Amino acid sequence: MARKKKINSRNIQSQVKKAYKKNPKMVVTLFILMILLFVGSFIYLYSGGYLDRFLNNTTSQVTTTPVVGTFEQDENGFYYYSSTGYESGSYYYNAKNLSGETLVEQLQMIIKDGFTPVSYGEARYVLSFSDRDPETNYESVRGMYDNDVIATEWIGTGEDAWQREHVWPNSKLGIPRVNNSSKNQGSDLHNLRAITIINQTRSNQYFAEGSGIATTIGSEGFYPGDEHKGDVARILFYMDIMYDELNLTNDITMLENNPDTNYTLEGAYAGILDLLLQWHKEDPVDEFELHRNEFIYSGIALDPDGKEINPQGNRNPFIDHPELVDMIWVEESSLPIS
Repeated sequence: MARKKKINSRNIQSQVKKAYKKNPKMVVTLFILMILLFVGSFIYLYSGGYLDRFLNNTTSQVTTTPVVGTFEQDENGFYYYSSTGYESGSYYYNAKNLSGETLVEQLQMIIKDGFTPVSYGEARYVLSFSDRDPETNYESVRGMYDNDVIATEWIGTGEDAWQREHVWPNSKLGIPRVNNSSKNQGSDLHNLRAITIINQTRSNQYFAEGSGIATTIGSEGFYPGDEHKGDVARILFYMDIMYDELNLTNDITMLENNPDTNYTLEGAYAGILDLLLQWHKEDPVDEFELHRNEFIYSGIALDPDGKEINPQGNRNPFIDHPELVDMIWVEESSLPIS
């Protein structure tokens, strides 16, 4: 049986030299074509985003471009109405110049159009992108209520473990306890926030009046902290509009823990509404909320295996247009901007 001729780098170099001496123009042309083909392929793959998972760390792929918003308020804290963002073809076009129940109906249609629910399990990985903290140049995740510095990858157990906080408590969502396969109001990303041990402190307590840092109030109340109370309010406003079965109320008896109504439609309440309206004015929208809202709408998250998780595809209108809160829940409409 004949032995196969061994091919090594010297043999290849010798063949190339012979070919070059025989027809130098053809060899140079082929070499140039190979370079052009390589460069062209790289540009195509790079521009199409096909190389992202190889060129970037899959646990830290997130835009660091700030999402800027300007929201003006009068001396009483009411937000001025802004016509920006209502242009023809824009996300909120059909809500322009509306108020009251008509505005609610339009917002419901807007935020449900294009809505693609993610699972509660997938939310673990989305939050590691959406909840990045601009104050750390997006190099850590911001913990709810206490600003805890959280790792940019999901850690389910151990010293650095973190969790998914239901701002509108799971027991008050009118559904059974969620699991990782759930795709319902219990997995809505706008209502979920990255959190650590303070999650157990908050539990399903209703939000109550306070000041300073996050703390329990009495036996069943919880103050979310000065830096988080506006975030809480806008999240609950969104949930109330998004899901017909959920209701905001001032009736504290509807907010207290009740084993007989927990995880049922009868207990699907949150509040205190008047307090939330106050918090919305006192703690305006910040860069963190703007970035998070944008990522939930359009950002691509990656799971630990590098698999893409599609965006939820809807926005929280009360982050984009804080004045809409007044136009739904307050008799005095927002003042028009001059």
